[in-house]
Amino acid sequence: MTDRVAIHKEIKNLTNLLVNKSISINQNFPKYVNNELVWENYKNISFSLKNEAYEKIYNTCVNEKDYNIMLLDGALLQMKYQFHRNNIVGHILSFYPNPTFEKFQDNPEEFEELYFGNELFTDILDKKTIIFPIRFDFSDVHTDIIHPRVHCTFGNYKDCRIPITKPISPKRFVSFILRNFYSYKFLEDNLETELESNLNFDELATDNEKRLLHITY
Repeated sequence: MTDRVAIHKEIKNLTNLLVNKSISINQNFPKYVNNELVWENYKNISFSLKNEAYEKIYNTCVNEKDYNIMLLDGALLQMKYQFHRNNIVGHILSFYPNPTFEKFQDNPEEFEELYFGNELFTDILDKKTIIFPIRFDFSDVHTDIIHPRVHCTFGNYKDCRIPITKPISPKRFVSFILRNFYSYKFLEDNLETELESNLNFDELATDNEKRLLHITY
């Protein structure tokens, strides 16, 4: 199975899984645009508004439904993959937490009760929570240490590029987000096995980059 077919299948299955587990409250299934695997309603808003305030980027993506998955607290997941001759050559995997609401795992039972009861969230805002986006990028653009081919960016900081040893599959991305930011749901629904990925890719980090504090799997 080629990267192109396998990744498309994994995103489609992930979407169905999160819907069935009531973790996704809105979603767009994957689709191809030329050599890119994106999603229905894809408009690339996060890139076109990259110099705008985070709240504006988030709200515009929500209003235009420009995402793969909207999680139960309103956070957004975007998974974009690029291919050449059916092989993966790039990806942008983004997590955009809701800038208004508290983190789900801080108070999961009350959160679900309020959310699914359609009540306002104003009484459960948590002032200690710091909202910031996370992005995992992979491309051919490379400058040793300065711009690793695969890297992680926190909070849209321009020069924040934490090296990652190799590209990331959709399941590994979603598992990382749910395990770390929705651990209550991750454990309650026993998602460990269901989010295991058989997809693996070649290492791309240089020896210099692996001498730094980096991410691997």
